[in-house]
Amino acid sequence: MNSQTRPRVFATDLDGTFIPLSGDEASVEALEQIRGQLAGGAIPFAYVSGRHLEFIFEAIIDDGLPVPDWILCDVGTSVYRNVGKESTSKGTSKNAPTQETLAEQFQRSGDYDARLDRIIGDTDVENVRSELALLPKFRLQESFKQGRHKLSYYVPSESLDECHRAAQAYLDENSLPYGIISSVDPFNGDGLIDVLPKEVSKAFALDWWCESQDYQREEIVFCGDSGNDYAALVAGYRAVVVGNAGRNLAARVQDAHRSQKWDDRLYLASRRSTAAVLDGLRWFGVLESGHESTHPRWGVVPSGYRSAAFSVYAPAHEKLAVDLFEGESVTGDESANAARTVELNRNSDGFFTADIGDCPIGTRYRIRVDRSPTSLPPEPPSIPDPASRFQPDGVNEASMVVGNQFAWQHDDQPRPVRVEELVIYELHLGAFTDEGTFLSAIDRLDELVDLGITAVELMPIAQCPGRWNWGYDATYWFAPMSSLGTPDDLRRFVDAAHARGLHVFLDVVYNHLGPEGNYLSLLGNYLSSKHGTPWGASPNFDEGPEAEAVRRFVIDNAIYWLEEFHLDGLRVDAIHCMKDDSDEHITRQFGREVRQWSQANDRKVWLIAETNVYDASMTAPLEQGGCGFDAQWGDDFAHALLACVRGRDQLTVRRYQPHIDLARALHRGFVFQGDVRGDRGREEVSVATAERVDTTSVVYCIQNHDFIGNHPLGKRFHQITAPETQAAAASLLVMSPAIPMLFMGEELACENPFAFFVDFGDEALRQAVVQGRRREYPQHDWSDGVLPTEEDAFRSAKIGPAADGSSSMRDWYRKIISLRKQHVQSGLISVENCVAITDTDRGVYTLKFQRDEDLLIVACRLAEQSEQSRPQDDAISEQALRELLGVAEKLPPRILDSRADSNEQSHSLVNLQLNHAIVFASC
Repeated sequence: MNSQTRPRVFATDLDGTFIPLSGDEASVEALEQIRGQLAGGAIPFAYVSGRHLEFIFEAIIDDGLPVPDWILCDVGTSVYRNVGKESTSKGTSKNAPTQETLAEQFQRSGDYDARLDRIIGDTDVENVRSELALLPKFRLQESFKQGRHKLSYYVPSESLDECHRAAQAYLDENSLPYGIISSVDPFNGDGLIDVLPKEVSKAFALDWWCESQDYQREEIVFCGDSGNDYAALVAGYRAVVVGNAGRNLAARVQDAHRSQKWDDRLYLASRRSTAAVLDGLRWFGVLESGHESTHPRWGVVPSGYRSAAFSVYAPAHEKLAVDLFEGESVTGDESANAARTVELNRNSDGFFTADIGDCPIGTRYRIRVDRSPTSLPPEPPSIPDPASRFQPDGVNEASMVVGNQFAWQHDDQPRPVRVEELVIYELHLGAFTDEGTFLSAIDRLDELVDLGITAVELMPIAQCPGRWNWGYDATYWFAPMSSLGTPDDLRRFVDAAHARGLHVFLDVVYNHLGPEGNYLSLLGNYLSSKHGTPWGASPNFDEGPEAEAVRRFVIDNAIYWLEEFHLDGLRVDAIHCMKDDSDEHITRQFGREVRQWSQANDRKVWLIAETNVYDASMTAPLEQGGCGFDAQWGDDFAHALLACVRGRDQLTVRRYQPHIDLARALHRGFVFQGDVRGDRGREEVSVATAERVDTTSVVYCIQNHDFIGNHPLGKRFHQITAPETQAAAASLLVMSPAIPMLFMGEELACENPFAFFVDFGDEALRQAVVQGRRREYPQHDWSDGVLPTEEDAFRSAKIGPAADGSSSMRDWYRKIISLRKQHVQSGLISVENCVAITDTDRGVYTLKFQRDEDLLIVACRLAEQSEQSRPQDDAISEQALRELLGVAEKLPPRILDSRADSNEQSHSLVNLQLNHAIVFASC
């Protein structure tokens, strides 16, 4: 809900808000600029402070504050008017103000005193003041801090709540018409209790002043920093919360404005104190900006409370315009019904920009394309913004101007800083909960914390066609999928995850663009004419002058997700399919520039590449010619493991040999290798001579979205093998010196499938998806599976509540993850301490971690349970295990066993059976 009333009046708290903080040069400079613009007297302004009048005069004198029209002080119990403004222009007197000259200028408002007298009636004020001073821990403040309507006390700050309750009890027992404001002095830490006439506060005084001067609330900009300002900040005035305010206060204020549907009454400043006030007054148009507006490189961002800065890259055109619409719904190409059309300004690089007024948050718009000088087709006359921040009605409809302010509360919450500490949980937000939204996902985060997860990896969330999608058909890379919620809902999810110490990584897709709603080719050579993928058109990274801008489009988009949504990292999808023949491949430029951004902003950013096969250059440092990523997916582990236990299910185009390839993956770290430019083939190295790569930065899993979705029925690992097989495989996964990743529902042995699903509106595309899946994976029989275009493909993918899953499987995952964390913390689990020992004839795969006297052994036996498959021998005894592991005496104590409960583990004989894992430890 936006107001048409223009702000023209300014009111501000002083301490922590308008008075420059010590050492803050930006605020000192801002105060000088504010003084200059207020000097003419055209802008009415007031100070609203808990200070006593004489202390406000002191601030005016010592800090060089401009002399206001009004002073509302003593926590809202005293109001003074500047009656000397006619003879002394505000802040421009030739003589510096003194206590005496200021006292002569300001006159106490008798009308306001009378208003407060009506509240307290015939109450014996002095008796109340004295009796409250007798309460335990209460000490009367100095006389100059007292007033007829203000009874003030010191209390120990650690007892503030207790003292507040005691004072309230006294007032209630005696039916006294008073209220209480309690706070802590930010400068000396004293607890403060102010007893005021009932409902009186700074906000009460501000309301009275507003009414007495015949102002509308929307005309007043109020700036504050503390809990004492909260009531005024949420009372309907234009509000500025300075950057040094507590994040909890900023969040409460934002939530209150959101609940009232006020889209244009709040400015959350990033700068502190006076500099923040200056920024807020400029935002609301009370003061002139003093500089030209800056435009985003891509898309639209608000530049003021009712203005927005536009930028569109359209090198194929000489003219471009924006159609602006009124109302909340714009269906189809309704350019003829636009409320107004604004021409954009073209620069020599093909970017069109404009700063458009009367364009508040919530405005719908479309880009009007001029085709007269081009050979482009005549329809449609307008398109959505290719860098839209929000597509509330889908990929073909109008774009929306959205805000980018958010009160982040938990950025400082500790989260893992070492790659060894990562335990990743991949999820699809639409299927993670029944509601399938950003906000509903918050309710399940505690489950992940309890499980031991340290990072959540979201499947792609950029705007795709339809009501649901896996996420890999996005056409609007800057817009969160509207079916999942709003951009602010995503911010709430990230902030909630941070509050729990969880990282949030996002899967981003830069190798292709989805086919539906893709209008980029109408604007210029965004798309490649020589590269392609099976899934959609490739971005143009290496053809003509547009290639440089398209490279920026990708890199700026990555930084956008990190900056605007405070994401901790990005997983770059199918990075080997980002085709580029340039001298510097886009993946290296990507890594270099994201690293530069992270260093400049003092932010740790995690970059993970999906390479499918091992690519040493991906995680090599930039200074060594690498791409500088933190990690890469290592699919060899999952597919080699599957070949051992379910050889007939081939869920990738690469062929894996049962047992031999899993041994290679454990000894070498990978089976296939390649890079973004060359061949991606099998590494033919024998296990005996293999030299292990550093798998600390390789992501292992036993299943992921592709693994399950590439099965014709969308079946999960335990469904195509057995629950005991999954428990054994999970042990090898979690305890490996790599980054373990789970797919949502894995820990519950979820019985619901996760088939591929899309919701294209174009029937030809729907048919193409069905046929394309069959062509891409011809080894499968697709006749019994649900079609990816059917609604049931999406509905059936929801994992359901934890209570519906296997509690024993979840308990096993929790134990094995806890054990990993323990030994990662101690330093025992590491590549340097690890030796892989395998026996492919018997299907035994072990990891032996040893450091001095500490010994940790993970023994796992995997095999497909059929008469045709090996191994076929009986359970492996403890003696056989000792011989395999080279342990002379008995094995260390058994601490975890995937086939025995905790009571059995220490007493039963050690026998490693098929699809069984045991963990031994002497530390």
